[in-house]
This record gives sequence, C-alpha cells and structure tokens, in this order.
Amino acid sequence: MALGYLSILFIIIAVVSVISIALLFTVKEPKTNNVLFVVTALLGVLIGYISVTALPSNYVVSRIFAGAFGIVSVIGIVMMWMKKASIAKVLVAISVVFGVLQLFFF
Repeated sequence: MALGYLSILFIIIAVVSVISIALLFTVKEPKTNNVLFVVTALLGVLIGYISVTALPSNYVVSRIFAGAFGIVSVIGIVMMWMKKASIAKVLVAISVVFGVLQLFFF
C-alpha cells in the first residue's frame, strides 16, 4: 500500500516539474514569472533534499550528486538576485530535471 502512495508522489513530482518548467519559459508577465521561478527553485531544492535523504549513508558519491543538484537551484536563486534571469532560469530548470532523473533512476 505504501509503495502505491510513493509512486503517486513520484508521478505528482514529475508532472509538477514539467508544468513548472514549461510555464517558467513561456509566461511573459514579470510578476507571474517571478512566482513561477520561486516555485520551481523551491521544487529543485526540495527534490535535492528528498534525493539526499532517500539514499543510504554509505552511498556518498550519489548523495553528493543529489546535493549538487539542489545547490544548482540555490545558485540559480543567487543569479536571479544578481539580475541574470535567463541564466537563473536555465540553472533552476537543470536542477529540477536532473534531480527528478536522479530521484527516479539512481
């Protein structure tokens, strides 16, 4: 029963990730785009956290990679703060995509 809930959670994470990344690059209104950026960045950090905590403590290299994907999202937030929006969006999108791939397959 618990694995069914976990698979539903993974599907929800994947769908929300795809939708948030698609909207991040298509919405042109600045206020809505900033909200979508924050949601996508927090999703990247959350996925990184889930990936790190889901792995056993002796999988050090995998945990480092999972943490790095979360840190890329934090770097994207810093880049947005430095007014480099296009680079920030790409970094956050990379963080979410690779975080979801790592969460599902590794």
